[in-house]
Amino acid sequence: MLNEKLLEVQNLEIEAIRLETKIRELLEKKEKLERELRDIEGKINSAKEKLKEKEKELSELLSFVEYKKGRIEELTRQKESAKTREEYKKILRAIAKSEDEIIKTKQKITMVETEVEALKDAYRKIKEQFAEKIEKLREEIEEIDSEVALLEKKREKVLEQIGEIKKSLPEEEVKKFEELKSKFNGLVFSDISTGACEGCGMTYSPAEYKELVKNLQPGRSKCPYCGRFIYLKNSVRK
Repeated sequence: MLNEKLLEVQNLEIEAIRLETKIRELLEKKEKLERELRDIEGKINSAKEKLKEKEKELSELLSFVEYKKGRIEELTRQKESAKTREEYKKILRAIAKSEDEIIKTKQKITMVETEVEALKDAYRKIKEQFAEKIEKLREEIEEIDSEVALLEKKREKVLEQIGEIKKSLPEEEVKKFEELKSKFNGLVFSDISTGACEGCGMTYSPAEYKELVKNLQPGRSKCPYCGRFIYLKNSVRK
């Protein structure tokens, strides 16, 4: 004989497994959503980094032009105080070289400015393209987090109930129940309200079923085929 309270333990353990499964499914869904979000954010960040790199290049070119302008001013002052004709010509060549570098750099600046504008436009468009999707993904992730938290609380409560019932029963009975769980793949008590054993799946003949129901004693009666304790689910008090 097995204490009927252990049927409640079995049902609670099944509920705990159901909750664990649901939590796992939600976390898997969350992980998938987070991957999708990371992929989108990666595309946006990639566009942003390309823009930053090009803006940095433009800034460096503009700084180079300013440096060369300053260099020309410095060379112009040196030219006024040149002591020899050779020194004077050398300074003029340096000024000419700097002016040529400024011209070439300004040409490159024009090209880079065009690239910067194109990258700004691309960055703006990709943010606009995915803005709604990102918001939706974040909302879904938040909803999953809330649902998981709720399910975790329910699971904790179920586990507490299981613990309380087990504590109220003799240790030997609980030990026997755990041994039977291993033997019967977790289903020690089997519902026969459909006319078949929930555990082994064996369908009873009408006469056999009638006899089982007539003599049914929860925690004592067993399935004649698999040996599980049998009960009628619709007769179990909620």
